[in-house]
Amino acid sequence: MEDFNKYFLGDRGIFLDNISYESVSAESGHRTLGCNDTVVSQLSSTGIKITFNRALHFEPEGPFFLSVTFGVVLVFNPKVKDEVDWAHTDIAGEFKKSCPQLLGQLMSRASLLVSQITSSAGQIPIVTPASPVMKGN
Repeated sequence: MEDFNKYFLGDRGIFLDNISYESVSAESGHRTLGCNDTVVSQLSSTGIKITFNRALHFEPEGPFFLSVTFGVVLVFNPKVKDEVDWAHTDIAGEFKKSCPQLLGQLMSRASLLVSQITSSAGQIPIVTPASPVMKGN
C-alpha cells in the first residue's frame, strides 16, 4: 500500500485497553524472562481498531504473568476509504510498516506501564525494549 495514512482522518487518540497481572506460585530457581509483542487489527464500518499487547512471562512459570494492551482507533477518511479492499488487506502489517511513530507511542506506553507495575512492590523495574519481530493479525 503506497500511503496507509491517507485512508484515515488525523485524530488518533491512544487509550489503555487492558492490563492483566497474575501472581503465580512457583518454586525458587533460575527463570528466563520472555516478552512477546503483538499487533492486532479489528475492522469496523467506520474505521480500524489497532491494539498493541506486550506480555511478560517466565520459563519455567512464575512468579507472575503480566500483559498490557494499548489501542488506537483509526477513523476512515470517507473520501478514499473505498479505494482499498479492507477485508482482504493485512491491516496490522500495513500499520506496522506505515505508522512507526504511532506504533512507537504504543510500545513506549506499554513499556512504561510494565516498569511501573513491576516496581510497585519495591522491586527493580523491568524495562522492556521494543521487540524486533512482532506477531500480527
